[in-house]
Amino acid sequence: MRRRAAVLTIIFLIMLAPLTAYSLFISIAAVDPAAAKPAMEYFLGKNSIRLYDQNEVRSVSLSLAGSAVSGATVQFYKRTAGTYYVRTTVTLLDAGGNAISAGAACAVYDGTGLRTATVTFSPAAPIEEVYRVSAVMQRVEAC
Repeated sequence: MRRRAAVLTIIFLIMLAPLTAYSLFISIAAVDPAAAKPAMEYFLGKNSIRLYDQNEVRSVSLSLAGSAVSGATVQFYKRTAGTYYVRTTVTLLDAGGNAISAGAACAVYDGTGLRTATVTFSPAAPIEEVYRVSAVMQRVEAC
């Protein structure tokens, strides 16, 4: 009986060996280069022309084309009623604070409330090089 148990144990280990021989540890950083760096910092700017005219950026979502940042969607709050032009500028910065790409969108907006601007970067920036995202808006006379 003992001999049979020993033989079954050896057979089981032989069958298990190919399964463990092919297991491989892959870190998340090897699959996603952005996972190896610290979290990105976001600067969301405010446009303060007058005390009552304080439009502000509320959120920024980056768009990827493969592993490069190709654009951004910016939501901002248009606080002052009326129709006027707003220029939204997004700048991507590296770890040293140097600009590696930027894009801007300008359009006329009416009324108040949340508004959206879509910005395209030229050139697209590799996501692993982007450490800071700065989004600012400004009321302008014309686009």
